[in-house]
Amino acid sequence: KTNNYPSHCLVHDNLIHDIGLFEKQITGVELSMCKAITVSHNSIYDTPRAGINISEGTWGGHILEFNDIFDTVKETGDHGSFNSWGRDRFWHSDLETMRAMVANEPALVLADAIETVVIRNNRFRCDRGWDIDLDDGSTNYHIYNNLCLNGGIKLREGFYRVVENNILINNTFHPHVWFKNSGDVFTRNIVMSEYKPINILGWGAQTDYNIFTDSLAYNAALKNGTDEHSIVTLVRFANPAEGNYQIADDSEAIIKCGFHNFPMDRFGVCSARLKKLAKQ
Repeated sequence: KTNNYPSHCLVHDNLIHDIGLFEKQITGVELSMCKAITVSHNSIYDTPRAGINISEGTWGGHILEFNDIFDTVKETGDHGSFNSWGRDRFWHSDLETMRAMVANEPALVLADAIETVVIRNNRFRCDRGWDIDLDDGSTNYHIYNNLCLNGGIKLREGFYRVVENNILINNTFHPHVWFKNSGDVFTRNIVMSEYKPINILGWGAQTDYNIFTDSLAYNAALKNGTDEHSIVTLVRFANPAEGNYQIADDSEAIIKCGFHNFPMDRFGVCSARLKKLAKQ
């Protein structure tokens, strides 16, 4: 009801690792009941849970960019290198009750998550969960230009998430418990295995123009009624051994689906002092 909460703060160029020795339910950067926080160029690793966590959607407007987050979720489960949960006014632990609430009062969806959270140009790796895990009603996100090295991307129960132009190495898209009219978009992403939907009533506003590297995964998507304009193709990365997952300008992913390359050398801390100390 007031403006008495954190807003317009900057979390920049921090090296955070080996945390959670005693308390496991922790994270490198926690955003809770705040607005317009920028989290940029941080290196976060060796954590028992997430590297960055957003709890509830109140009030959004955050920018998470150029972070390097890996070796996370090492002592807990059902989580991700980035994790969030919504649990705003439309959210309810009983699924049918929640669906009825949303149908009766759709304005509740954006009553708290009033500004879009942007997650862009980060490198994530989670070996025991998802690289990006939007859980329990996380709503109003724009997720693009992220390199996801192992755990894929999960969206559960929320609304109005645009996921585009991400690279999902050795994994895929995990839509969980979607509403009939979620407004979600999943487009121009490189995926390497079959989608993993759980209890969804629809495929959002758009699931199309994606790039599959596996024909079986592509055919499964077509059977779902998605990805009419997506393609299956061989994707050749420039130099994955050195962390460069850019692709050639004349590749089908760029020409046919509009995928575009993004920087591969700007993840994590940027000061010379911390670069010498940080793992990658």
